[in-house]
Amino acid sequence: MKIAKFISIFVLISAICVLMVLAIVNIPNQKCESIRVTPHTQNESVILAQSDVEEMLKEAGIEIIGKKIKEINLEPISLLLEKNPYVEKVNFIHFANEKLLIDYTLRDVVLHVFNTQGEQFFVDKNGYLLPFTPKMTDYLPVANGNIHQSYKKGEKIQKELIPIFTISKEINKDEFCKAQFRQLYRNAENQVELVSTIGNHVIVFGDESNAEEKLQNLKQVYQKGLTHKGFDRYAQLDVRFKNRVIAQKY
Repeated sequence: MKIAKFISIFVLISAICVLMVLAIVNIPNQKCESIRVTPHTQNESVILAQSDVEEMLKEAGIEIIGKKIKEINLEPISLLLEKNPYVEKVNFIHFANEKLLIDYTLRDVVLHVFNTQGEQFFVDKNGYLLPFTPKMTDYLPVANGNIHQSYKKGEKIQKELIPIFTISKEINKDEFCKAQFRQLYRNAENQVELVSTIGNHVIVFGDESNAEEKLQNLKQVYQKGLTHKGFDRYAQLDVRFKNRVIAQKY
């Protein structure tokens, strides 16, 4: 009885294995029925979604749907994505039965820049420039004023943007500062000024040195001073000096 049961189980397992082998062998002759794109991003906006990838493939003349799997070369697809300025890394591209899976990570966009030529572009967390796209709708810190750098593919921020970039990263670490200081302005003296979302005062920040300390000093002034005295009491707040916030009245 036990031997018969063992034989039955062995036959069943063998049959399953044979079917699996036949299926695997037959996969290359099957046709691709669909594409599933999975983008990973730290931003709320997905600036390169499935429809964008499908359009990229179409423009590049790469046919996927309806072709036999064995006739589809995945390398050109990978190269196409790697060349896209918004893609940080292609994680994998492979087939799952008749479905092509495309998985990639998008760059983390942290700053929106407007230069003196009226152009706009983005900066990612590593300081790389990214072209402007209306698909990015996140509420990002904005940099403007005396900024001359223009977008060029593959370039990083130049010297004039480094202070603003460094300060904006510190702002993004603190939820209060992130909500309060949304605009960074580079004035004619190449000093950074912050524009507050509340009040009409100007905040003279200077350069990126001691940025964390300056922001914490500002935070204290807002939470313990301006909240009680009024946000329009002063025309200017100057945080360029160590452990001091100099307030100038109208």
